[in-house]
Amino acid sequence: MFTQVWLDFMNMMNFKIQGFFTTLIIGTVSALTISDAISQKVNAQATPSCNNATIKGSYGSKLTGTFSATPIAVVGLVQLNGNGNFQGTDAVSSNGSIFTNRTISGTYNVKKDCTVQIVFTSSLNENVFLSGTIVDGGKEIFLFQTNPGSVITGTFKKVN
Repeated sequence: MFTQVWLDFMNMMNFKIQGFFTTLIIGTVSALTISDAISQKVNAQATPSCNNATIKGSYGSKLTGTFSATPIAVVGLVQLNGNGNFQGTDAVSSNGSIFTNRTISGTYNVKKDCTVQIVFTSSLNENVFLSGTIVDGGKEIFLFQTNPGSVITGTFKKVN
């Protein structure tokens, strides 16, 4: 009788241990699956994907710095068409001389990694080259001028 009780006890424990390990395996697989899904979503969010249409609409612009050792400040409004072209107006303070209502136009090229190259010509026939990074889904662009002799930085900020 004692042997039968012992065998029944061992069978019951074996069944419970198998159930425990089955639950443990299912729980582990579920946790790993959820973790992988979260990781993929975070990685997808961390990897931006941009194109010319990412920066479409009206942007206020502000650039400051020096060009050929001359202090300069620029503010303006540009309209980006989403296809790589823009136009606008700006005002410039260059070493104390003020130029207002300058007409500007040009082109831009957005890369998939959300960097942008901008080339524009002002009404004074000056070619200006800017490089930048698009942030916050296209609401803002951090820029710096790449013309030789310049140390100019600025932003384009989406106008709501």
